[in-house]
Amino acid sequence: MITSRQLEYFQAVARELHFTRAAESLRIAQPALSQHIRRLERQLGLLLFERDNHRVELTPAGAALREHAERILGDLVAVEDEMLGWAGGVRGRIRLGAARGVMAQLARTLAAFCQAYPAVDVDLREANTQAMIAGLAAGRLDVATLATSDGLDSRQLAVHPLGSEPLVLVTAVSWAAAPTVAVTELDGMDLVAYPDGSALSGLIAAALSAAGATPRTRFESREYSTARILASVGLAAAIMPLSVAEAPGPPVRVARLEPEPCWRPSLVWSYGRRPAPAVRTFVDFVVGQPDFMTLT
Repeated sequence: MITSRQLEYFQAVARELHFTRAAESLRIAQPALSQHIRRLERQLGLLLFERDNHRVELTPAGAALREHAERILGDLVAVEDEMLGWAGGVRGRIRLGAARGVMAQLARTLAAFCQAYPAVDVDLREANTQAMIAGLAAGRLDVATLATSDGLDSRQLAVHPLGSEPLVLVTAVSWAAAPTVAVTELDGMDLVAYPDGSALSGLIAAALSAAGATPRTRFESREYSTARILASVGLAAAIMPLSVAEAPGPPVRVARLEPEPCWRPSLVWSYGRRPAPAVRTFVDFVVGQPDFMTLT
């Protein structure tokens, strides 16, 4: 029978794809870790890793085991957290995925939640929408704020809308622009793009396509702060949530778009697992805030 320790050792190697780094993260000797993995492979009668002097790669069987390991170890953490919650008061840990565009609002909410429930630890992880959906499915995340709920499987994920916010055009202050810019005017303009996997990237692409506009992607960045810096010095324009554009930072000109695209973030958690008391309490706390998207 495979033990949880074997799964932890396997997961570390699968994550690092390097035995020495995995051993360091586990705080055990590298030869001992290699021995544990070889013993697991003999026990299963399968090769889990392809190894040579230069690389370590998962075999197809190893990739399948990684998915099971992530789910099983995630469930073990959830069990421990739930028992801590039953032990007295609301205690435990929340693995929270966060959309970058909602960080200001989420930070305000977390400050209030952590003050009300000081025995709950929040493990905050920024990621794109695709990564967070995968994390919820695999049990690596308990709850997440997603930039969009479009296309989610309602049989597997519970969704609570957090409100909506317009996406605006950000340019250098010296750029001569009206307070409102037609999306069609972005055709041929230098624009900062966001990578695939970002829900905001999809929303922007849809708005541009509907208007028949094809900007020139001059830069790509995962961070709104980087896009704003590039826009502020006139290297390219950028499209981002209004609250991000109006936050303190490099000076920029903010113009509304016509027609105006909006993003509608949501709080999402899995139906497939009963949430631990800490997770349930956090969900109820956020759901009870009708003004989540309003910074006051």
